[in-house]
Amino acid sequence: MPRFSIVTPVYNPPAKALKACIKSVRKQDFSDWEWCIVNDCSTQPHVRKILNRLAARDSRVRVAHRTTNGGIVAASQDGLDMATGEFVALLDHDDVIVKRALKRVNEELKSDDTIDYLYTDEDKIDAKGRHYDVFRKPDFDPVRLRGQNYCCHFSVFRNTLLDKIGGFREGFDGSQDYDLILRATEHARTVAHIRSILYHWRVVPGSAAGDVHAKPYAYDAGKKAVESHFARHKISINVEKLNPGSYQHRFVTTDKSLLPHVSIVIPTRGDTSRLWGAATCMVENTVHNLLNKSTYPSFDIVIVRDVNLDGSVVHPFTVQHTKGVRYVDFPGPFNIAAKWNAGVLATRGEIVVVLDDDTQIESPDWLEQLVGQYQFRDVGIVGPLLLLADGRINSAGLSTSPRIRHIGHGDSSTKAGHMGVISVARSAIGVSGACMSFRRSLFDTVGGFSEHFQYDNADLDFCLKASLEGFRSVCTPEARVYHFGARTRAETTSPADEKRFINRWGRFINADPYAGKSA
Repeated sequence: MPRFSIVTPVYNPPAKALKACIKSVRKQDFSDWEWCIVNDCSTQPHVRKILNRLAARDSRVRVAHRTTNGGIVAASQDGLDMATGEFVALLDHDDVIVKRALKRVNEELKSDDTIDYLYTDEDKIDAKGRHYDVFRKPDFDPVRLRGQNYCCHFSVFRNTLLDKIGGFREGFDGSQDYDLILRATEHARTVAHIRSILYHWRVVPGSAAGDVHAKPYAYDAGKKAVESHFARHKISINVEKLNPGSYQHRFVTTDKSLLPHVSIVIPTRGDTSRLWGAATCMVENTVHNLLNKSTYPSFDIVIVRDVNLDGSVVHPFTVQHTKGVRYVDFPGPFNIAAKWNAGVLATRGEIVVVLDDDTQIESPDWLEQLVGQYQFRDVGIVGPLLLLADGRINSAGLSTSPRIRHIGHGDSSTKAGHMGVISVARSAIGVSGACMSFRRSLFDTVGGFSEHFQYDNADLDFCLKASLEGFRSVCTPEARVYHFGARTRAETTSPADEKRFINRWGRFINADPYAGKSA
């Protein structure tokens, strides 16, 4: 049994591109492979000649010539049926793998015998051999995969896993690999990512690599693959296509009585600031916005308000007697973690949201979209896309590479970002405490927010503690919230907080598993 079976469906590739593909396989440093090539009744005579010559020259190559054109799914499945290797690697007929590709993949597989699916970084190559669009991918992220086939090339599967899930499925032509990867990762024991460019995706006329509109049927099939994935999880969603090749999914609930109760914690001094030119009590604006615009059926608000030593409110505001709003008095010096903890301990919701008092929701179903993510058990924390007053991005999640920063800060919120990263829900190493939701049970498990962080990094510290318990943090652009900045206190950064974070979590600085250029 060979270690690898390379599967390649072929239909009318340019001769030069096909020969380059062949050369890249035959020059591999690792030799324990077979190549299962299916000619899907190509009409160009050079295809059969090149493939027959290859099979005659190399006994590891097996070529099947279909008598009818069956399409990419049929040809790919024929190749999979030919495969006898322990692992199956997918290679398109005009693409190129680097010389060390199979050797590097084999090294990774030998490091962990539970790896059932593996993918690598990639780039694109044009007709002149120039490389561009380097895609440094995140480590495995099932959340992002639900909106984008970011794994794509180079994909390697354990053959027994493909047998278990039934291989390729009819009706997914053009996105058959996306459907396969979604199903494979639902069952894989371990998914591995090699942080190295081992695959060059060739751009030729008519290919999806060069023109996202070249194969519209492929994006319809991708939408179907995403819908099928959620259906297997028994989760109701609406899926819309985005460009290029990404998918928006919005959670829908037919019976809203089944939604968990949410408690929203808002720390505040009650200060007034100018908002879009008007003097505004920020917490009043936030609360009235929540009550008047949110469509979520069951939530309450806990306001953590600063009080003087005599118990009087530092800055009185008129929202005190609003129905559904409760109060926790906070008499101590400013400590954002302590204020969050005080508020959360007074909540009764299954899901808790900590929210700055200088925020305003942009999407009425923001809570539905945050809460919807918790239908996946490994999700512990969810944040929205935070917007600046002018609509640009404030924060699309936190990153620690190359330093602690807000992803996308200052960028346009109408653009997808590098490789579509801003347009889809995805995992992040952390999300901003300006608007952060989490399971109430998770708060208890990790011991709440660390009050050692007075100004900064308590949110990221909380997310990292959750990750140690096996829970991921998610940022979703389907929920959008304006964050007007630190309007209720001075802009304060704390060297002590930064030093404490480095001492505790320094191993993550410039080592964010979801970063690289993809964030």
